[in-house]
Amino acid sequence: MCVKSNAQGTGTISTVNIIQAPAGSLVPDVVMDNTGILHMVYALDQNAYYIRSADNGATFSSPVKVNSTGTVEFKMGERGPKLAVGIDGVIHVAWMDHWSSGVNVFARYTRSLDGGNTFEPLKTVSATPGVDGVTVAADGFSHVFIFWHTLVPPQTQIPEATWLHLSRSADNGVSFTSDANVVINNHSGLACSMCMTRARFGTDDNIYLAFRSAVNNIRDFYVLKGNPADNDFTAIRVNTDNWYIQYCPMVGPELEISNSGRQYCAFMSSNHVYWAVSDSNITAFTQHIATPLNEPDEIFPTAIANNSGKVLFLWQVGPMSVSDSATVKWALYNTDGTFTGQQATVGRTFSGTKSTAYVGTDDNFYIVINSDDLTSLPPVRNLPEVSVFPNPANDFLRLTGIGRNTILMLYDGSGKQILGKEISSNTTLDTRLLSPGVYTLVLEGNKIRIFKKILIAR
Repeated sequence: MCVKSNAQGTGTISTVNIIQAPAGSLVPDVVMDNTGILHMVYALDQNAYYIRSADNGATFSSPVKVNSTGTVEFKMGERGPKLAVGIDGVIHVAWMDHWSSGVNVFARYTRSLDGGNTFEPLKTVSATPGVDGVTVAADGFSHVFIFWHTLVPPQTQIPEATWLHLSRSADNGVSFTSDANVVINNHSGLACSMCMTRARFGTDDNIYLAFRSAVNNIRDFYVLKGNPADNDFTAIRVNTDNWYIQYCPMVGPELEISNSGRQYCAFMSSNHVYWAVSDSNITAFTQHIATPLNEPDEIFPTAIANNSGKVLFLWQVGPMSVSDSATVKWALYNTDGTFTGQQATVGRTFSGTKSTAYVGTDDNFYIVINSDDLTSLPPVRNLPEVSVFPNPANDFLRLTGIGRNTILMLYDGSGKQILGKEISSNTTLDTRLLSPGVYTLVLEGNKIRIFKKILIAR
């Protein structure tokens, strides 16, 4: 059902592995629990299914249907069943009904007490239909939170904006509180109408929710922080791009929590994707890290950190569409935001599904993708046989160790390509006409892409 291939780096560089999701599946969601079991839910034929793996995704159990009745929404890339696994091993899944004519869409929930062999009959946790952005979090100490957004109370001032709602359980999912607006002491709770949200429990036992705001038509991101015993939150701003739009871009955030407790929020702003990281007390987010080439039409980002000080940044490049395809890419960074030089294109996938990733028990990265075109390119790395000098450069730049049919590209500081040509041997570039500044040199050939930052100094 699932296959794995490796893209191996050198030295202390982390390995990035590729896991093929079940055929035909969409929007996989994964959790690696504290015992080393990988849990996955996904949408298929308007239903939700669960599988698990005890070997980092090399093999999986037979799929088990999650929803006892009804259908599961999966359209537009992010919508699909969402997963949480408590420290007690209880599996929690939330979703919303499949959008179709005549269907009232509610927020639904179920759980499994036997390791995913069976799931309880679903519960409806929203009081009114028309919900979106459903997400779930559980700590394994009786607290379960389900968040969504919906147009209650009605508002007409901000186009495509809805209010954050929640329902919470204090008995591990046996019962839930009534549907309520999320109470935030420094934010109205007005959210972007169709962007997904992501809830997580932190290592500090607080509950967190990442969402795209819509206040004053500024579609930037926040993370809510609250005590699980109350509906009382503080909003922490993630980015200050002040992206003013009067529509929903339909790309929500991803929130991942490292073993150190720091939170990594990945988001899309102005059609580019970025990641930011919190401080240790989760009071502020810093860094605003872009992809290496900052291409147009970047969507569906995820950023996760391992214990070795690396951050995997995963995203897609392609149109937001239910009938097109997109290219899945990744890059590896250090936790301080510096680019390691490793990057690869995984393959093509359906634009209407989001790939995801996790850190395995071996501390390496694993990307989950559904694709008929897995290229599994090796990562970008500074290969020892390729040399670029002098750096900083003045009048010339010398490239040695170049193989046959290598494509050379040079980008200026704004990301504009200013040179592109094929080379097959050692080459000298005339840099006398280049303005002083930092440039990106890209060498591509034999399924290898090498990135080098070049400083032109006078």
